[in-house]
Amino acid sequence: MSSSNVPQAVTSTASASEGLNALRPRMSYVAYHVSDVERALAFYGTVLGMKEQMRLDLGGGVHEVVLTFPEVPAVGLILMWNEKRTEPYRLGDGYSRLVVRVSDVDAAMELLARHGVVVVKPATDAGSLRYSLVNDPDGYVVEFLQFKR
Repeated sequence: MSSSNVPQAVTSTASASEGLNALRPRMSYVAYHVSDVERALAFYGTVLGMKEQMRLDLGGGVHEVVLTFPEVPAVGLILMWNEKRTEPYRLGDGYSRLVVRVSDVDAAMELLARHGVVVVKPATDAGSLRYSLVNDPDGYVVEFLQFKR
């Protein structure tokens, strides 16, 4: 990053070398643009078990719905859609995946298979991790990650 992109003023609670750490940052939500919100809600709500927290009308035909897992209400997913959009969204070359931590990847894959979800990468061990990848209805990759004991 060039120095011209770095803000010159730094508050007394955060130095330039520590970034936002003094302000206690936490990741909260990721947002996906979806082509069919009801189809996306069927996947994330019915299949994965996320619960709708709120819907917002952002104006101009753009809407969003906020979803969380019941046990972790401050972390979740925002599904955004534009009722005026007619062409599909492009995921882009740099997109990777949403990661959902679970206690048992194999059990998660069995549950998803019962709902007809196609597995992109079957359960695989990688050191102390076990993971599997699926696609959501819009083609976004969702990884299910288990920390092995």
